[in-house]
Amino acid sequence: MSRRQMTDSSSRSNSSQSEPVTSQVQIVGGGLAGLSLAAALGSAGITTLLIDQEAPASTAPYSEATDNRTTALILNSINLLKACGAWEGCEEYATALTVMRIINLPRGRQTRASSTDFDSRETETSPFGYNVPNAVLRQVLCQRLSRLSSVTHLTQTRVDSMSYSENGWLLALSNGSKATAQLTVGADGKNSFCRKTAGIRSMSWPYPQTAITCYIEHSKPHQNISTETHYPAGPFTLVPMMGKRSSIVWVEETRLARKLLQQDDQTFSKTLIEKIGGRLGNVKLFGHRGGFPLSAMLSNSFHGPRLALVAEAAHALPPIAAQGLNLSLRDIAVLAEALIDQHNSGQDLGDSNLLENYDRARRLDVVTRMAAADGLNRFASNDSGILHGIRGLGLAAIRNFPPLRQFMMNTGMRSPGGTPALMSGKEITPE
Repeated sequence: MSRRQMTDSSSRSNSSQSEPVTSQVQIVGGGLAGLSLAAALGSAGITTLLIDQEAPASTAPYSEATDNRTTALILNSINLLKACGAWEGCEEYATALTVMRIINLPRGRQTRASSTDFDSRETETSPFGYNVPNAVLRQVLCQRLSRLSSVTHLTQTRVDSMSYSENGWLLALSNGSKATAQLTVGADGKNSFCRKTAGIRSMSWPYPQTAITCYIEHSKPHQNISTETHYPAGPFTLVPMMGKRSSIVWVEETRLARKLLQQDDQTFSKTLIEKIGGRLGNVKLFGHRGGFPLSAMLSNSFHGPRLALVAEAAHALPPIAAQGLNLSLRDIAVLAEALIDQHNSGQDLGDSNLLENYDRARRLDVVTRMAAADGLNRFASNDSGILHGIRGLGLAAIRNFPPLRQFMMNTGMRSPGGTPALMSGKEITPE
């Protein structure tokens, strides 16, 4: 079967076909991380097969997409998308994030709300990054893959089984075909089929919380301020979007979140407006609502024989301080750089040393970010009077001591292992 035929998601291979489709790298999972890795490798001329269970990207407006989330991309992540040729189409939908405001609500009549602003203009780089709808990111990345002759993007296709040989993993696909490659990359989420099939263990823990996501229009400008208010059940975050629009990430106790998601738009909007508290003027809900139960997961290893795990197949954390996709994109940058160098030197892309180096390069960053996100979620999501006081004192210290505030901002934007070259402005040029 030709590569051109494989790109047609509606086609089905002849089940009697005996020869597997062979690529240098095959990626299982077509989320934003898998798409980004395929774009990076394809831009370097590495033959790549991306197996994606989702339908082809819609050309409809982002507000009509079922995925109503946005991603706050820090500048390093944007540099990676630029290197992959997948930022230009995002720019018109991207909104600068200049200030991050943290609010600690009052507890009873005896206490007052406390807050502090992390202003990117106090650092060397401003803004912190840009907020982009996930539906736009998917659309732009899919369009980029369609222009790369070295990438085959199979949509509406799943992996039915995997078997290993010393030459690589053989995948049996739901369209009746088989595929093999020097390296298989699991980008297939928290319940990764790749990770489980390879026998790689993981530890996971749920939270009694669900994140409600939606879009709003409002009469007052957001002034490019992202506002995170800490409630006992979890943070309520307003993230700026284009014009007078914002995205909502509302972390709530799961039982209540389910009731809220079942409400009609009018009833839900009333509760939402009360939560916002008038800070954005008149508010109107638009687009879809979504609910995402929160959990965390860490894989014991980020690699196996001729297998690499990236993004939520390797680690998952609650949506705190915009760490999720940015952390995953650092996986992509580190792995892509190693594979491109290996490819350019004519060496095996499934080499065990390469995979061990990838694991070592990512683990410290992942573990420290996960510990911070888990601790912050537990620290901020409770009704303890003692912790409320500590939060207030902490915000006051940050507000009144600029060096501490600047240190925290710079630390949040950097990786302990250094910034990968593809996140520092390096271009991808095929050799």
